[in-house]
Amino acid sequence: MDFGFNAEQDQLRAQVRRFLDSECPLERVRTLAASDDPFDRPLWKKTADLGWHGLVVPEKHGGLGLAWEDVVVVAEEAGRSLFPSPFIATAAAARLLAKLGDDAQRERWLPAIAAGECTATIAVTEENDVPYEAGVEMAARSDGASIVLTGIKMFVPHGQGADLLLVVAREAGGLSVFAVPGDTAGIAREPLKLVDATHRAARIALERVAVDPAARLGAAGKAADAVHDALDAETVALAAEMVGSAQAALDLAVEYAKVRKQFGQPIGRFQGVKHKLAEVHVAVESARSLTYYASWAVDNVANAATHVSMARVCAGEAVDRAGEECVQTHGAIGFTAECDAQLYYKRGRFSRNLGAAPSWHNERILTSQGL
Repeated sequence: MDFGFNAEQDQLRAQVRRFLDSECPLERVRTLAASDDPFDRPLWKKTADLGWHGLVVPEKHGGLGLAWEDVVVVAEEAGRSLFPSPFIATAAAARLLAKLGDDAQRERWLPAIAAGECTATIAVTEENDVPYEAGVEMAARSDGASIVLTGIKMFVPHGQGADLLLVVAREAGGLSVFAVPGDTAGIAREPLKLVDATHRAARIALERVAVDPAARLGAAGKAADAVHDALDAETVALAAEMVGSAQAALDLAVEYAKVRKQFGQPIGRFQGVKHKLAEVHVAVESARSLTYYASWAVDNVANAATHVSMARVCAGEAVDRAGEECVQTHGAIGFTAECDAQLYYKRGRFSRNLGAAPSWHNERILTSQGL
């Protein structure tokens, strides 16, 4: 049994790191974060040319047909560089399309996603702030030959610039998913101001948005399992992104501790500094192990919910602590806009509750264990 990544995945990791170090250093991250553009389309096209967006798209639709582990490899490196990109949101949407869509729907959207010509996102969370499918209250109602969607979706990942919205709504019998082009009449998008400017999310209001029944993915009211699967996969990728950010924050703190001197010696020699950083290292490694296992579990375990939530909670705690200790290690300068440490601190603060709060994931872990 091999518990590591294979040679192709190691090559993918090296490729992603070289590309991001070259094309998106922190100076450019700051520029992109300050921009009103949803994302950098020329940079997005370059990543498409490298094959990132086709990782989980089936080969017959222009992709590579690989596993979710490969998405996690890219997500971790993206987190390390604080790369502002709709990569994870689009990958999760592609997974949902591939699992739930019919041949016509897959052929319409998946080749465009793989080619970098279409970004996509899953719109689930509503104003009640209840995660996953339990919080879906939006109803899909029949109106003549159309289906009408009315309601508000909150914190839609990269929703302000997505070319395709996979809107989750209720029909008789359960949940349905509708593939709705972002420019459809009746859709209003409002970018949300987040503490972490390298992330994007939007409030999307749908006012009597009429869609053809052919836009429904799968059978009416039968999408709950596929939605759950896609959200779990997205959560694992976000956990990997957190692990990458946590590692980068730790590396930045360690490097500074080696060169900043007090009382004639590097501050890294003081127990109050090195012991805290050692504890962060343990937290990051624990989160990395859980995340790697969860990335395998979402494709190979019938019910991966426990593994996903354990990875998500541990990764959220690791990135939050790593960002805080990075700022503390830098001292007063760490809080300033000029210092990169504050970027990781904001990533940690934001990521801790990203998707669903730790309390929700902890409850899911306990429930799955019968507690």
